[in-house]
Formats: sequence, structure tokens, C-alpha cells
Amino acid sequence: MSGGETASGVCNMAGGTDRLGKLDIVRILAARFGYQRYFEITTGTTGLVYGAARRAGFAECRRLVYGRERYDKTDGEPIDFSSLDYETRDAMARVRAEGLAFDVILVDPHHTYDCSLRDIRDAFGLIGANGALVVHDCDPPDRDIAAPEFSFGPWCGVTYKAFIDFVLGNRQLDYFTVDADYGCGVILKRPPGSVMKRVRDAIDGLFTPSADRELARRWRACGDDYDAAFDLFERDRERLLNLISPAEFRARYTSA
Repeated sequence: MSGGETASGVCNMAGGTDRLGKLDIVRILAARFGYQRYFEITTGTTGLVYGAARRAGFAECRRLVYGRERYDKTDGEPIDFSSLDYETRDAMARVRAEGLAFDVILVDPHHTYDCSLRDIRDAFGLIGANGALVVHDCDPPDRDIAAPEFSFGPWCGVTYKAFIDFVLGNRQLDYFTVDADYGCGVILKRPPGSVMKRVRDAIDGLFTPSADRELARRWRACGDDYDAAFDLFERDRERLLNLISPAEFRARYTSA
């Protein structure tokens, strides 16, 4: 979806300073790293780019769509795994039972905290070393659109908080957020168990600026207080999200 979940489906508000969208980011990463296996986790009113993803040249495209009982509409594209309600345990069990793994996954969840964190965790477990997640709606522009419970009209919810909670201090990954399309968080999975990874982790721990350690401590201290979390987010969103511009993203990841 574009800019938050709504009662009727898509909010057409533009986010960021570039028309770069979530699927554009997926495509650029795929071209840069040779990703061939695409998956997405969405609801009936989020995502809305699967047809374009299937035409993007991936060798494999699959998706999981949940919340279909409330918003049971079809885009004419196949749905591989689904759930009528917002519980995805059985659908994810079917994904895992097939032994599926992917290179890049788009996560555009129902924007409550529990659904967002669950979907990010599930997706991270399905990508291999050097794979990537793209998480939509990680940079809500104001407090109203970042309400923790569903509301009619534009809604990014608290996916931003679930994203930050997952990535902050996580040594299994690198992350940043592209300042476009309401904030597209990118999570890059580090190769596990290598000597270089252990050396890099040690160096990261030694040279993390004290200001960043203090910011992480204050973020964790917010706990389940969404008002306090958004107060801190408004003050320090660039550092919390590792926010980069669309131009910087293109320069970094578009192959010469």
C-alpha cells in the first residue's frame, strides 16, 4: 500500500521527497545482489504491488496474505498462503513445511505492534545469509497517523516502533531506512558464524558512539508507552531509523 492502511484500501498521500516506492527499492536491491526469490507478507489492503513484482523478472514469487475475512478482495493474482483473520501461525507453518527460503521479502503488515513485529521476525527467518527485508511504513510523518490501533483514514500505525525494536542493537543485521513512500526500512542479513562477523561485531561494540548507546537506552526505556516512544522518535528519527535519502540509496545500490 502507499502511505498507510485505510478503510477502503490505499491512501494516496505521497511520502518522502522522491517517488521511489517500496517495490522500486526491492528491485534495486535485487539487481544489486542478484536476488531471484521474492516473497511478501501483506494484508488484504496492504502491499498492492504483487502483480508488478511478478512481472519484475524474479525466478520465484510467492506471497502470504492475511486479514482476508475483513478485507477479502482480490487483485487477480495468485495467493499462495492465506489466513482469514490476523493470525498467521498456520499459514507460516505451511511456508516452513515446504522448506521455502527467499532472497528478498517485502513486509507490509497490519500496522499494529504485534502484527508488525511478528511479520518482521517471520520474514527474517525466511531469508538466507545476505538476504534483505523491505518493511513499509517505518517513518510516519505525525502522531495521528502513528496511532497504535487501527483508525479510518491514513494509518501507518506503530510498524515504525516494531521495526526499531527489532533492528536496534541486533548483531545479525545491518539496517537503514529510505526516506520515501512513508519510510521503507531495509534490513540486510549478515552471514552467520564467520570469523569476520565476530570481528566486526566486536569492533561495532567498541566503537558505537556513546550518544548512540544512550539513545538506544532511552528508546528501550519507552517500553509499551507509545506516546513516549513517538516523542523520542520525533526528536531523533534520523538516527533511530538510519534515515537516508532516495538519492543516497540509489547511489549506494544502483550498479554502475
